[in-house]
Amino acid sequence: MNVLSDFIIPIIGLKLGNHTYEFEVDGTFFKEFEHSELKQGFLNINLLLIKRSNLFELIFEVKGYVNSLCDRCGEEMKLYLDHKERRIMKFSHDDYSNTDEVEILREDEHEINVSHMIYEIIVLALPYRRLHTQEDGQSCDQDVLNKLEEYKEREDKNVVDDRWSALKDLLTEKE
Repeated sequence: MNVLSDFIIPIIGLKLGNHTYEFEVDGTFFKEFEHSELKQGFLNINLLLIKRSNLFELIFEVKGYVNSLCDRCGEEMKLYLDHKERRIMKFSHDDYSNTDEVEILREDEHEINVSHMIYEIIVLALPYRRLHTQEDGQSCDQDVLNKLEEYKEREDKNVVDDRWSALKDLLTEKE
């Protein structure tokens, strides 16, 4: 059975007004997306779909965590997300292209598959820099941090390799 079929919302016969949907996302969801850096996690997605006469307004609220790697020490960590995003979908018989703000639905479409939208929202909600934080009760691997400090000290000493110093002599001879 296709995991993503749970994320299909029928729109034919949907009355004007507010409609709520709840989805759960875990590792099986992330496996459906090729080359996804996200492999595990657990997220609750609340979707408020507001149907108007000529468009749909979708308000996604994402809460939970995904497993990611720390940018500092490389160890696995839980990255907690609490994100809200709004999308708009309009019907059109013309062949317009989608924009960041508005997605176009053909007038003959009978359902909306929100799985890709949910995946995009999760990925875009991830912080630019992913680090262990004390607030979440997580800390970096101290052995890795010590090794990084050791390499930094070596670099700071500015030890020049003998092979490169011979090349430096060539440059100074030309001047």
